[in-house]
Amino acid sequence: MRFLIAGLLSVAFVAGPIATADAAKTSKRHPNHCDDYCHRYPSANSRQLKNAKAYDRGEYWEQDPNAHPVGSPGWWYLKERDRRGGLPF
Repeated sequence: MRFLIAGLLSVAFVAGPIATADAAKTSKRHPNHCDDYCHRYPSANSRQLKNAKAYDRGEYWEQDPNAHPVGSPGWWYLKERDRRGGLPF
């Protein structure tokens, strides 16, 4: 019985640090992917960043000022449109 307990404890002591070392390597392998938009609008969430990129590329973007980072070109366009009271066409 002592032999079995000693064997299990030795395996646990060896396997524990190996598992945590592997976890530390994987976290360093995948850094936070942040592009230019993350640096320009640091307080924006992922939905706002997606809409800012889509507006700049000319793709589909949401027509809601809250869906854009504050101060982005799409946000300014929508605020100006709301101030005038309607669609630009």
